[in-house]
Amino acid sequence: MGHRILVLYGSYRSDRMGIRLADFVVDRLRRRGEDAELIDAKAVGLPMLDRMYKEYPAGKAPEVLERLAGQIRDADGFVFVTGEYNWGCSAGAEEFNRSLS
Repeated sequence: MGHRILVLYGSYRSDRMGIRLADFVVDRLRRRGEDAELIDAKAVGLPMLDRMYKEYPAGKAPEVLERLAGQIRDADGFVFVTGEYNWGCSAGAEEFNRSLS
C-alpha cells in the first residue's frame, strides 16, 4: 500500500457541499494506491471552540483528540479540504487546523 494520507474536512454546516470534494479526493488518492482516510470533524465529533490538543496535560485530552493525534502521528501526509467563506477559510476549518496545533 502507498503513503498514509489523511484528508481533513472541518465544516460543521448542515448543508455543507465540500464533503463531496473531500470524498472525491479520498477516492482519487486510493485509486493511485495511497492509503487515504477522510477525517471529517463533524462526523468524529471534534470539539469546537475548546482547547487545542497541546493545551491538555498528557493523557487528559478528550478521546476524540487523542485518537486524532495518533492518526496524525502515523500519517505520511495531509490534504485539507475547506470551503470558501468571505474569500477565506471557513471558521470550522480554521478551528480544525487550530485544534491540530
